Amino acid sequence: MEAYFEFNIRCDDDVREQLIAELADEDYEGFIETDSGFSAYILSSFFKREVFEQVLVKYEIDPNAVAQNHIEQQNWNAQWEAGYEPIIIDDNVIVKAPFHQNEKEYPYELLIQPKNTFGTGHHETTQLMLRLMLQVNIDGKKVFDYGSGTGVLAIMASKMNADSVFAIDIDDWSTENISENTQLNGVENIVFKQGDLNIVKPQEFDVILANINKNILLFSFPQLSDLSAANGDLLISGFYESDLNDLKQAALLSGFHLQQHITQKDWCAASFKKM
Repeated sequence: MEAYFEFNIRCDDDVREQLIAELADEDYEGFIETDSGFSAYILSSFFKREVFEQVLVKYEIDPNAVAQNHIEQQNWNAQWEAGYEPIIIDDNVIVKAPFHQNEKEYPYELLIQPKNTFGTGHHETTQLMLRLMLQVNIDGKKVFDYGSGTGVLAIMASKMNADSVFAIDIDDWSTENISENTQLNGVENIVFKQGDLNIVKPQEFDVILANINKNILLFSFPQLSDLSAANGDLLISGFYESDLNDLKQAALLSGFHLQQHITQKDWCAASFKKM
């Protein structure tokens, strides 16, 4: 059986998702987030050191500082699954992989195939968004998930009885991943398209979800305002608490009024109303 290589990469949170996405395009099959970065896994026959080092240097990471381990394939699944735990949100939501067994029932159960751990519920911003969603009336509403990733928020909206959910993301891997995850969860009212805000036709959404990053949010507020219904809800995350004031002021210029914000570690999520 062929072995895997494991690479333990230290990086800042603001580049982790982009770095994982680039490695995924180079045949890396699994990623596990850590407090200092993430671990990446690839079959030894697919590994190309020159390409790997080029990606690291692009993000100003010293290849010589990356620890490398050799893992036999027969140990791969057990090791990977053992390090991947379900996420429970306020005893109302459980985000789990198909191989997890429930110890109890929860009002909302989200099945996410863990190909990339951002969007599986493990990142603080995903957990914060799920907490905010629990406080919003989504029943019968038209929902837009901007930057859907694995589709975890879109799936949550569907399970909260949204009338329809439209989701977009610019990453290639999202297309296959969100399709797989919607099937796993048995939801049928999610439409996904690959692309940015420019592919969204003029329309109004009752609820907009955007777990992205500060700079994209600042740039996107005017377009999101055009897509928001009067008195619509906008839930955002992907930024630090120290960035909230900048986002609050920019959102206000587009007609969004801050309702509340919540934090986890240094990360922040906020809810707005379109006035």
